[in-house]
Amino acid sequence: MLVFTAAAVWLVPVSLVCGQEVSSAVDGRVESGLVPESVDTKSDDRRGGLELGVVIAAAYNTNIFLSKTDAVSDMVYRVAPLIAYTQGDAKLGEGGYVRAAYQPALVLYGSESGNNRVDQSAGLEAGWKGKLSKFTYQGDVRKSGDATADTGTQTDRLELENEIRAAWLASEKVSLEVAAGGSQAEYENSSLVDSGRYYGEVAVRYAYSPKTEVGVFYQAGRLKISGADSQTIQQVAGSLNWQPREKINFKINAGAELRKANGSSTTNPVVDARVDWTPREGTRFFLTAYQRQEVSALNEGQIYEVKGITAGLSQRLGGNWAFRLDGGYEVADYLSDSTTGASSREDTIWFVRPSLNYQFSNQLDCAIFVEASDNDSTDADFGYEAMLTGVELNYNF
Repeated sequence: MLVFTAAAVWLVPVSLVCGQEVSSAVDGRVESGLVPESVDTKSDDRRGGLELGVVIAAAYNTNIFLSKTDAVSDMVYRVAPLIAYTQGDAKLGEGGYVRAAYQPALVLYGSESGNNRVDQSAGLEAGWKGKLSKFTYQGDVRKSGDATADTGTQTDRLELENEIRAAWLASEKVSLEVAAGGSQAEYENSSLVDSGRYYGEVAVRYAYSPKTEVGVFYQAGRLKISGADSQTIQQVAGSLNWQPREKINFKINAGAELRKANGSSTTNPVVDARVDWTPREGTRFFLTAYQRQEVSALNEGQIYEVKGITAGLSQRLGGNWAFRLDGGYEVADYLSDSTTGASSREDTIWFVRPSLNYQFSNQLDCAIFVEASDNDSTDADFGYEAMLTGVELNYNF
């Protein structure tokens, strides 16, 4: 779950993240930021009405189960059609707006056909905007079965996120917000641990200038873990959205989190930051940094801290060609827990992914990519090395 808000992951019919076995992210835990140049999940320029598209990808994966000692290689194919509907605009003008999207993804294995499956993702954003107030709902549901670094194997799971938020413009530069939301993770394997987090939030934002906005957040909630004691969580954080120049933008959320469980408490930093820079037309850079705590699906919901950085660049080449390079580094520190018998563990993950894209038309593009990833774990049962080589075709009807 995101540290400060539960935002819907919008699905658009261009160069999507297609699952770890085929392309893009190392796994759902690494904040790779691998949203291609043509995708802007927060775009104001959304077309109205119905949108249709499809992503077709094929890749040779040297370790489809992310195993440390018994790597299985296979060709993996993915066909992911998309249907989306948009009415109104979330930022321009007044009145209501809605955006809904649904994308099933058929995943087929060349040799390991017993692992064939259908992943699914759906999102909904709806709201109303007036002169002094705004109300929004954001929801996202994902059904996945790819392997994760946390479990070290393919993991069927259902993930849900929902949030309701209301904002009021108290003065020309000050706005007040209240929100409530939550997220859940449920696993098909009964030996894995379900969890859910529910929270309320209040925030104050101040528009110092047209290019600088600061804010303060307070969030309180409860973390429920199947088979383990619940935790209470409080966060106090500040935010900065700063655009010193037209071509560079900083978005930073940082603060502290207080967790209470089993009669004890801990205080931990939380960070979610991103910098985007466009030095010239056709060239883009991004850099992210993050730190937060998550719930493991193993050992009765063991808590682990993740912190990492990712970076990427995209460069338009001659003609319709473009080059993209993305990489990331993350450390996941699993905290020992004597009450559940969970021992400490540390995973160190890195990945690098160069890709070459060709734009046939406004509706059709193709990408050829190679991705190398590695997880060096202190636990002998976890960790992996993997290499992906593949092609991805995107068509927007």
